[in-house]
Amino acid sequence: MDPKQLEKVTADIKDKYPDVGIQKIEVDETTGKSTFFMVPTARVLAALPPDKGSGLTPRIAHASTLRRDTLDRSYLDLGKPSPNDEDPHELYRRSMKYYVEADIYGSHIDVLSNMSSKGFENDIDDDDIKLFFDVWNYDVGFRQILEWIFFDFFRVGMVRTYKIVGKYEPGITYLSSVPGAKKAKGILEEISRRAERINGLRVANLDKRMKELDGRNPDQNLVKQALAAKKKVWSKGYMPVSYTVLNPTLVNIEGSLLFNKEKIVLEASAELKALLKKEPGELTEDEKLIIKLLPSDFKTQIGLGKVTLDPMYVGAIDYRKQPYERYAKPRGVKVFDSIEYKNSLREADLSTLDGITNYILKITVGNDAFPCTDQTQLETVANLFNTTSKSFDVVWNHTLSVEKIVSPEIESVLGEDKYAQVNKDITGGLAFSRALLDGTTDVNVAEAALLTKVVIEEIDYARRQVTDWIYAEYQQIAEAMGFDRFPRVRWDNTVLKDIILYMSTISQLVDRRMLSYQTALEELGFDYGNEFNNMTNELPAVLDGTIGIKGSPFQQSKFGQPGVQPVQGAPKGTPSGGRPKGKVPKTKQPNTDVTEKTKVPNQAPSQQPKKGASLNIKEILETASENMAEDDFISFLDGFLSELKKSN
Repeated sequence: MDPKQLEKVTADIKDKYPDVGIQKIEVDETTGKSTFFMVPTARVLAALPPDKGSGLTPRIAHASTLRRDTLDRSYLDLGKPSPNDEDPHELYRRSMKYYVEADIYGSHIDVLSNMSSKGFENDIDDDDIKLFFDVWNYDVGFRQILEWIFFDFFRVGMVRTYKIVGKYEPGITYLSSVPGAKKAKGILEEISRRAERINGLRVANLDKRMKELDGRNPDQNLVKQALAAKKKVWSKGYMPVSYTVLNPTLVNIEGSLLFNKEKIVLEASAELKALLKKEPGELTEDEKLIIKLLPSDFKTQIGLGKVTLDPMYVGAIDYRKQPYERYAKPRGVKVFDSIEYKNSLREADLSTLDGITNYILKITVGNDAFPCTDQTQLETVANLFNTTSKSFDVVWNHTLSVEKIVSPEIESVLGEDKYAQVNKDITGGLAFSRALLDGTTDVNVAEAALLTKVVIEEIDYARRQVTDWIYAEYQQIAEAMGFDRFPRVRWDNTVLKDIILYMSTISQLVDRRMLSYQTALEELGFDYGNEFNNMTNELPAVLDGTIGIKGSPFQQSKFGQPGVQPVQGAPKGTPSGGRPKGKVPKTKQPNTDVTEKTKVPNQAPSQQPKKGASLNIKEILETASENMAEDDFISFLDGFLSELKKSN
């Protein structure tokens, strides 16, 4: 019998006959014999008839009461199916359960999800398109949706998104097209008006083409139906206004898998059924909007229990699934057996600990020299220890001996050594080092670097899958809004890297002209076209000294000279441009004035020349700065300070 059908039968019997106490049902597929495991009440046992060919004989066993949970063969089922043979929906439920209960398993999902979703940005060299997509991201809560997607991607392995489309009107946000510019609202309004004109022309063109077709021709009729579907889409504007992530345990994939032509069937949840059954007066404004935006066929099918979703509104993101596979499996399915084995070890430890704490108290009254034969004395001693307190206050003579008997094997039975191998199996199956969770590691530096690369590649793989889904959505949005392109998605690729050393190395390669600006920006994760456009927009503010400096901050020139910025005093040109054009280096002339750097020995303080009498440093520096180029002046200044230090 199918396990799902058996579970349904068991649940129905439990509901109809709660006093019977059905625990589980086993069916022998060979003989067809069914075995019921029950914990019946006394009333049910009394009502059972004796066995007269009915095949039902109650067996009542009398035993002492146990304080532990009852055990059956399912606790040690060595013949349980492999995770590879289990129903995918059951694997999803187990993965959700282990995420909450298994420490390493749940923590590694949190870490991967947080790292993968970090640093999402849109890059494009068109300010208007970037502004629109940034505002749309803000309005639909796109960053929250991405966190949901990454979370289920690593936890379950199968993500199915569902969107609601309608007319989109940009809201008020903190975003603007250019920092400091107050034109964002006007730009968005113009984009929306242009999109409405484009969609109106689309719908009119579709109407014209549909009228030209002959509905009696079967081939043309199919084309007409396709055009009608397009008209339905474009008449709404086809702009996603809301997203959600479907519960994977309620998603069924049906139909042919050839060329990804799958059909998504959703089991209607109790909450969704209750929402549609509400009276109009009981609905909130948000619930009314959701019901209004839901497709009519969607609402009709909910009453039947299952809904076939339109592929146009469904997005798919799977963890390592081939096209011929119907369902993706959770990322951690490799460690399910290890997690269950570790749980069994913990249960064994708890059971052992329970037995160890229940020690035996041995009480001896009397000895060989003073034997105790009086029953009254024995009863008196027994009453001394008959107390609910954990400590005993006993007053007796020297013939009383008390000994506590405990298990001497606590250290060998309890401990972490038995968990060492299963912990290695779990971390190996997850391909995730525990050092990233709590710093616990026994690997060297080279091994740690290799493990870090493994995690980085896993994050990059997840981002590639999600990026493909984003681009599919962006492509549809760009088509609906009349854009000729859509932004490029950028993530924070400095995760698990020494960002200071990494960026410093890249900048040094650029300074030495061993790497182009475009390659450096792309290596750092930035979009070259977007950054080029930003720097072009910033250039006027840089030249007038509002922000930054264009030259080197260490090459200051005299204010008022030609070719010098009026604010910072830096020369025009780039730091890597070399010597300014038109500047001919002058030959450094040796200083022949010996009196300026020769100190007369053994002079009294009154006979020494006064400060500034024969050595006017200010005049020397002013003369040198006026007659030398910037590079020559810096070299002269270094030598001058060195000689001055030697003379003092």
